[in-house]
Amino acid sequence: MDIAEVCIPNTIFNKLSYLADESIEKGAVVWVTLRGHKKMGLVLEVHNNAPAYELKPATKHESGYVFSQQYLETLQWCANYYMCSTGEALTAFWPADLEKYLCS
Repeated sequence: MDIAEVCIPNTIFNKLSYLADESIEKGAVVWVTLRGHKKMGLVLEVHNNAPAYELKPATKHESGYVFSQQYLETLQWCANYYMCSTGEALTAFWPADLEKYLCS
């Protein structure tokens, strides 16, 4: 069982844990549920250290798009430099209509 650490834009969270299937990899764009709403997120890492609580699933975006390691490192650098959460930094990195660009 793989666990995906997902960053969700427009949140104060650095990352949240979700249950991942074997096709989800680091840098992938995924759909997750947060407080009952479907949100798009970015997988920061994948591991198999399962927590003691039940996780909601992460579903890979239809486009299958995967951001590069350099993109993830720049995102983390930006969050550290501006002393903000990764979710807040991702808000600046992603356009509001990102899905339009992924499906093209």
